[in-house]
Amino acid sequence: MSVMQDEIYAVGYRRLPGDRPRRWAPWPIARTALALALRKRSTKITAGLCGMVFVVTGVFLVMQVIIGRLADTMGSGRGGAFVGGAAKAVVGDTHEALSTFIGTQTFTTAILLGIALGGIIADDRRTGAFELYFSRALSRKDYIVGKLLAVGLVPTATIVVPFLLLWIAAVGIAPGEIGMELVGLVVPGLIAAVLATVMLAMTLVGVSSIGERGRTIAVLYVAVFIVLASLGNGLAAAGYPEAGYLAPQRDLQTIADELLGVGGISMTASMLGLRNATNPSALISAAALIGYSAIGFSIFFARLRKHVSG
Repeated sequence: MSVMQDEIYAVGYRRLPGDRPRRWAPWPIARTALALALRKRSTKITAGLCGMVFVVTGVFLVMQVIIGRLADTMGSGRGGAFVGGAAKAVVGDTHEALSTFIGTQTFTTAILLGIALGGIIADDRRTGAFELYFSRALSRKDYIVGKLLAVGLVPTATIVVPFLLLWIAAVGIAPGEIGMELVGLVVPGLIAAVLATVMLAMTLVGVSSIGERGRTIAVLYVAVFIVLASLGNGLAAAGYPEAGYLAPQRDLQTIADELLGVGGISMTASMLGLRNATNPSALISAAALIGYSAIGFSIFFARLRKHVSG
């Protein structure tokens, strides 16, 4: 035995000094999933679409501030009031721009999630990766947290962080009184953005755990999102307002409008179709989104229990 140890030492192998640092188990799972997603060209193209929504919203914010400064320069007389009112009717205000960003970016992020991470659970089922994951000292909780972390980081990067950047830009370039007014929008806006992040992450892992192929899940996830939106908006327009709560994007737009204090829809947003119609009650809309999130996570957890007992 000692001879064998001497030969190993002579070759050049050495014992690692000290104990190896312990790593948080969910992070490698999340990091691997994101690294694989970023290799896809379709992921980069769809991420560019999310970036376009961010840029367009930023342009609207700059336009609103410039017109607001012009109205402020003209004073509080009839001229300034007319310019300010006309500008708000045409391009809207910062409240509407930030709320519209959250609603629109939720839809583009849903497409991005479906394309980039649609197979995050399905591919593990298809390839039998559960045996590899749980051959080590990995708990079911670590797996769940790792997958949710990977999925949740995408809407965080496309909705939460851009919202903060837009808010900082709006506060920074707005005139003094208007800038102070906008300071109070950060917490309500973040609540809406985080709610969108949770809903998207939970529903994606739920749908992904049903199938076994990432491409199929990507099409299914986006299709369900579009069908629910079409069904909810169509029935609500036909005189059944309760059906509007079936559309997740409509629910989120209702919540964002309520939290950010949106008073009306601008002419530009209406003409370009950038805005979603809203529901009568923000509270019921919030309950609907929480329900979608709960259903998605329940499906994910139930399917995982069939493969992993502990």
